[in-house]
Amino acid sequence: SAKYKEGSRFGESRITRSLGPKKDIFSFLQRTTIEETKKLLEFLNGIEKPKKHKMSDIYSTSPVTYIYPRSKQEEIDSFRYKGQKDKYKKASGDKAFRRFGISVPDSQVVIQEYKKYSGTLNPKAMIKKLQLGIKKHGNKIRYNQKAVRVTKKKGFYEVKIKHSQTGKTKKLQTKKVVFAVGPHTVSLLKKTAPYFKKLIHCKKVLLSFYKIKKKRYRSYTAKEKKHLRKSHPIFDQNGKMFFSMIDKKRKKGSPTFKLGGHELRGNIHNLDAVWRSEARKKELKWNRKGFLKYLRMLEIPIRKKDLVLVNKYYCVYSVSRTKIPYVTQVVTKDKDIDKNMVVIGGMSGTGAKGCLAYGLLAADLLVNTSNRDRVYEKTRKALGVERLQKEIQKRFI
Repeated sequence: SAKYKEGSRFGESRITRSLGPKKDIFSFLQRTTIEETKKLLEFLNGIEKPKKHKMSDIYSTSPVTYIYPRSKQEEIDSFRYKGQKDKYKKASGDKAFRRFGISVPDSQVVIQEYKKYSGTLNPKAMIKKLQLGIKKHGNKIRYNQKAVRVTKKKGFYEVKIKHSQTGKTKKLQTKKVVFAVGPHTVSLLKKTAPYFKKLIHCKKVLLSFYKIKKKRYRSYTAKEKKHLRKSHPIFDQNGKMFFSMIDKKRKKGSPTFKLGGHELRGNIHNLDAVWRSEARKKELKWNRKGFLKYLRMLEIPIRKKDLVLVNKYYCVYSVSRTKIPYVTQVVTKDKDIDKNMVVIGGMSGTGAKGCLAYGLLAADLLVNTSNRDRVYEKTRKALGVERLQKEIQKRFI
């Protein structure tokens, strides 16, 4: 296949986390994805001998660190419900340093989540195993091709695809279709579901990748290096929500850290050029400043000149107006529900950790399968066609 050049995010890591309030849909999405991943690996291991597919190929378990301002006390308190299965600890001020080795003022609270498969996941590894599962199940993957038009016919859909290298086109016929909405996909829906153009927008987020210079990293004690690793990933809930995670590990030398601001989102004026556009110095500085600040909170000796910029580029978030994703059947121009067309989109930065859960919900819609689990039903309604109908009515009628 062609080299991956455009997408929501690059790199080999995404934060995967489970901690949430009672009946939290995002916790459900993460947990469901883990269970579906296990089923995928069991399927592959049942076919390939000896068994060689492991969860550790995809997931790296480590404490997930959150830093909350006291102004979000209600959200902090929401984690303390009866039956909470996610182990976590919290502290602020001096107690936070004694417990976690993280120095914060009394106005902030540190929470660490401890759960198997919380930490980071490798999307490249996940995609490879999904592709293998699709092939082993007897299905085909058409590489280097993209859908350029979808037309509804009587009893089926006609999908026109174009080869990205040769330019040749071909028409396919299918009775059911799923749109996994990426940056360019909304335009495919302009005839069948034009309202998505107003409900889902693309935003750019700068990612920067840093290493610590060899001389400085070698000066760290084994304890400091361990503390640095165990204190990632970090998701700071203050301001623009700074995050940092280990993107690549090395046996010797500094790991590569991926940095960004979850809410540091900019408008896109040219979607085709966004991945190649020059990073703004102000945003680069913000990422680096946030990383330096966090390392100093860990009492890891660091100076600005100790950091080496490895890479930088804009990624693209597909963002819904409510910042809650869609997994929904399509509402037609006649306000009927088309049960054979499903749209997955508007991930708003939560695509990776719930990826297989979104697929499960979409599959259930296509085959008309329900689930009696209350959180499943709550998630289905939050992401599904009932919500879409309300949004269409509110905005367009």
